[in-house]
Amino acid sequence: MRTSLIYRLSGNLFFRIAFLLSACTVLIIVAIIGFSQHFDTKYLYVAGLSWWEGSNAYDPNVGSRLGANQSLGSFFYPPQIAPLCLLLSAFPWTQAKVVMTLFNIFSAGVLAFFSLLLVKQPQVKQLRVPGASARWFIPAVVIANPFTLNIIVLGQTTLIVSAALVSGWYYAYRDKWVLSGVLIAIATIKPQLSMLVILWLLLERRWRILAVATVTTLIFCLVPMAVSGPIDVFFHWFATLGKHKTIFANVLGTGGVFSLQDLLYTAGMKVPPLLPLGIVLTGLLWWYRSRLIIDDVIGLLMALSVLFGFAHHYDLIALAPLMAAFWRHLHHRSRATFVAITVMFVMCFPRNVLMRFIDSELLLQYRVLLVIGVTIWLGVMSVKRKTEIWGMS
Repeated sequence: MRTSLIYRLSGNLFFRIAFLLSACTVLIIVAIIGFSQHFDTKYLYVAGLSWWEGSNAYDPNVGSRLGANQSLGSFFYPPQIAPLCLLLSAFPWTQAKVVMTLFNIFSAGVLAFFSLLLVKQPQVKQLRVPGASARWFIPAVVIANPFTLNIIVLGQTTLIVSAALVSGWYYAYRDKWVLSGVLIAIATIKPQLSMLVILWLLLERRWRILAVATVTTLIFCLVPMAVSGPIDVFFHWFATLGKHKTIFANVLGTGGVFSLQDLLYTAGMKVPPLLPLGIVLTGLLWWYRSRLIIDDVIGLLMALSVLFGFAHHYDLIALAPLMAAFWRHLHHRSRATFVAITVMFVMCFPRNVLMRFIDSELLLQYRVLLVIGVTIWLGVMSVKRKTEIWGMS
């Protein structure tokens, strides 16, 4: 049986080292160049300053702490983000950017590590992939991915959330329910990415994990609740959410948003938010879960989250578990592997570069169609492989 080119290259030690070193070099260079930006870190920093001083971080008038003429607008993160905000604001602004950069680099490593574990230590032993290919390819792609680099430059939290979701999922199905619950609680700082995973755990009746996640989330909220009141702080947060989609970067059709709704809007079809459809599809996945490889489900759920929820293009780094799933299914199939890697690189190609050559926002939405395609592809492979395993048992 022929193996793929990537799989065979794993035998070349020089190639492996060069590939990983190149990825790490790109990461370091971009982190240094982008150090002056950290646009999203400013929101976290100002919120932390407010909570340290006993002020309501959701008050839109507090967003001028980094300069008299700089208003940051509303703060949209839920109260459980407080520990990160308080930690960042305990440092001077320049040092806070270093701390956030280190957090994101560490999270990229964690995301790569647990994506790799989904390949090397899958729940179904028959899917274990031999060889060293994944050990250098998956970490390199996650570390030097344009989405990873964009998140580090902006000081965004998607890497933290993605790492927490994938590791929390991994431990949920390895009987580490306390650790899984803590990690899921961390992931709730971005509800739009974690919501469907939490829904799945509810459907699975993983009460211990959800109980730990709930208690941990409340502990994370202690400072905001002490400042604004245990109930009022959540009302303050909910009040800001109505303004979230009025921010330029969050408006449909502006190019920053990634979702099926945004694709349809750009094509001239105005439809309501499609999250209810994502919830229905999650329910269908759960109903037919016995036909799926369980380690494939996290990738499918993340794909549904970005397609039917609210996301930006850099949030596609949350699809790293998809790469692990495809590796498990295709590592021994040369042509299919080539197609999958080509799709991955096309999906990751920097949007700002394409904008120089493509003057059509609709065409620039091609990533949505690719994510739909790979999601269906993975679903089909998962069902087929599970059927084969049943046949062998």
